[in-house]
Amino acid sequence: MAPSTLPTGPTHPAHDRWERVKAVFLDALDVPDADRPDFVTRACGGDQDVAREVYALLESDRNAGSFCETPAAGLLGAGGFGGWAPAARLQPGTQVGDYEITGFIGAGGMGEVYRARDRRLGRDVAIKTVPADAVPGDATLRLLKEARHTSSLKHPNICTVYEVGESSGVPFIVMELLEGRTLGERQREGKLPLEEALRYAVQVADALDHAHGRGVVHRDLKSSNVVIEEGGRAIVLDFGLAKRLPQDDQVSKSTTLSEHGPAGTLTHMAPEVLLSGRGDARSDVWSIGVLLYDLVNGYLPFSGRTAFETSSAILGESPKPMARGVPLALRLVIERCLTKNPDERYQRAAGVRTALQAIVARRPWPIIGRWLIPNRRKGVRIAMATALGALAISAAIAIGTRSTPSFQTIALLPLENSSGQPTDDFYAAGVTDALIAQLGAVGDLRVISRTSAMRVGRSAKTPPEIGRELGADAIVTGSLRRSSGLIRLDLRLVEPERSAVIWSKTFERNSRDVLVLQAEAVRGLAGAVRSALRPGATERLTMVPAINPDVYEAYLKGRYEWNLRTAASLRLAIQHFTRTLELDPAYAPAHAALADCYNQLGTELVGVGSPREYRPRAAAEAIRALQIDANSSEAHAALGYVRHYQWQWAEAEKAFLRAIELNPSNALARLWYANLLMSRGRFDESLRQAYAARDLDPFSLIVNTNIGWVLTDARRYGEAIDHLTRTVALDPAYPQARRRLAGALASAGRYDEAFAQIDELLRLTNRSPSSLTMLANVSARAGRTVEARAVLRELLTMADHQYLPPGTIGAIYSALGDIDTAVEWMERSYDEGSNAVAYLASEPWNDGMRSHPRFQALLRRTGQQ
Repeated sequence: MAPSTLPTGPTHPAHDRWERVKAVFLDALDVPDADRPDFVTRACGGDQDVAREVYALLESDRNAGSFCETPAAGLLGAGGFGGWAPAARLQPGTQVGDYEITGFIGAGGMGEVYRARDRRLGRDVAIKTVPADAVPGDATLRLLKEARHTSSLKHPNICTVYEVGESSGVPFIVMELLEGRTLGERQREGKLPLEEALRYAVQVADALDHAHGRGVVHRDLKSSNVVIEEGGRAIVLDFGLAKRLPQDDQVSKSTTLSEHGPAGTLTHMAPEVLLSGRGDARSDVWSIGVLLYDLVNGYLPFSGRTAFETSSAILGESPKPMARGVPLALRLVIERCLTKNPDERYQRAAGVRTALQAIVARRPWPIIGRWLIPNRRKGVRIAMATALGALAISAAIAIGTRSTPSFQTIALLPLENSSGQPTDDFYAAGVTDALIAQLGAVGDLRVISRTSAMRVGRSAKTPPEIGRELGADAIVTGSLRRSSGLIRLDLRLVEPERSAVIWSKTFERNSRDVLVLQAEAVRGLAGAVRSALRPGATERLTMVPAINPDVYEAYLKGRYEWNLRTAASLRLAIQHFTRTLELDPAYAPAHAALADCYNQLGTELVGVGSPREYRPRAAAEAIRALQIDANSSEAHAALGYVRHYQWQWAEAEKAFLRAIELNPSNALARLWYANLLMSRGRFDESLRQAYAARDLDPFSLIVNTNIGWVLTDARRYGEAIDHLTRTVALDPAYPQARRRLAGALASAGRYDEAFAQIDELLRLTNRSPSSLTMLANVSARAGRTVEARAVLRELLTMADHQYLPPGTIGAIYSALGDIDTAVEWMERSYDEGSNAVAYLASEPWNDGMRSHPRFQALLRRTGQQ
């Protein structure tokens, strides 16, 4: 990159040299720090003196920090006053009007700044001087005029101008002397905590609103022109470029900020100022947006290697993507400030201040350390938005709600993948899941679970038929399309009995904002069905973060595999969720989903590993999810599952109740809670929860199978058999329903029917350990002991090279009448924390061991007696 063309001017060698220094310095500002030495060396052509002065200016620019100091860039290019070389510095004791110079502070935007003593009032002040011969006469007059404008501003967040005068031909401005550091210095220590950044931004916006209300714009707002006093007060200074607006139009669209070209700092300059040198209060609003963007991201929204590249970015490019942790509402405020059309921005700083105050007032986030991070003490990590975000989302409610009847049950059918890529099926399925989960969590209505909606929705049935089968009085259909980094979601609300579309809306967002899109859609649907939002729902719908598209895609792939619920798919799901967390360790849903995977891999039915291996992993992931998001229903349910099988009965029940409170439509949470209640012998309560889960997911095989299990353990064998027979009819290839049906038939003494189910079970599972266990157990109870012992030997041989839940072996020995050996296996089951131990007291097949002293001891140790 070559330096910019050196400006022409007088042939005076010193002047030419200074122009060269200035040109190289200004170009070097646009070069990354690491590349600057090479650039300066090339640009200076081996002139060490020029290079030395350039480095001095760069150092000045980095260290600009006194209360009214402007970096060297401001010294060289601000306000169109032309370049000027440093003048002789005033020495302590010099008299400037009624003030005595006591020390040098630093280089200011048009000259130098000194500490001085007001001899009349006996107070310390700051004086900015501009040598009369350093700038053209009209510029001096403008400087004094604009400083007098600034002196009319009286605000706690604006540096007070006491006097504007001239002494021995030297114009000077007397200002309040402040003690503190500039915001730029504060930033160099590291990214500010969000709460602190917002506090300063509100004060700055309030200061500029005061100025705008008096017809004054700043024109050079940036972090080096904001000082932070020790008490936390932000003070805007250096209104040296300020311009009074016409009194008859304080936000005039044609106000000229500088008759001599654009004024201010390039990186903070509004497009209209770059193009025409004209601007108004809305140009200050742009600068507030740049300042706020820099505070919360740690980098500027527009930059380039050269001034030309920076200008081109400001004029024609979108701001750089913001950091993921910047909350939605704050991003919306910044985006509006940085809209290139001034008419679409806030029209004065008052609008910015009001929006920021709304964010601060809601303050739904924990602040720890230097930035928004997981709150390990309270277990919360929530990305925020505010009333502004709520307003943006609430627009989705506007269509059709007045004439729409209220509904009690809604079924959201699987979204059609309209991307034209079959590989995107997982994405449409994942967004369907997310919408169902969120709608159930925030709306005061029952939401049919995905499995049942999918089963019915993919049939050729009419809306009335779908509504009747699902028990839904409202149906949502829709499609999802991904292309060119955008996501488009089309939704339609159908009243099934009339097959009438009563509401429809299209939502479109950048893929980084897919969570925002989902929140908008949920809010729109809730309004369309006239569902009251549950307490806290508004905040949850507006506290939405941006997300890296790769993170969300990996997560949805994991959910797709999780929904298949096989040992192989769970392992694939773990791979996807692990990848999700590699990309974003603080994504709570992935931690909760990993907990679910580990919980299932340690169960008797999946049977791929010991709970001793998987349950600690599940607990760790569930706890981590709750540390990040304490309002995750899924994480509470996963933790309840863990606690249940750790025999922490009260803690498990508390977790399940919290999960259901957060999302009453969480069918799995209700199902797992039903299992807990069953293991405690609270069968009526268990069935209420299981039936509630069925209402939410009427065609779910696992839900219906577990209802049959509860009925069996409650010794209601006839009802269990009837229910499980209907469940098998739903899907004859589902092995768990046949397994539970065989158990219920055997418990009722109907062994021939039980063996018929077991034969089919063995075929379906290729003689899996769980199906062989059922065969041995039922054979022993039916008196076929030779066959039972043969199968038992087969199982013990399998246990040598693969995991086998010890509780299942104990049940076979119990059925064979070998109670001592049965209890030994149950003690092994206890040692590894097997799921079966939680049902020692409730499972009918344990009846043969109940009087054994060591079995009684197990009951006491696990709190079941």
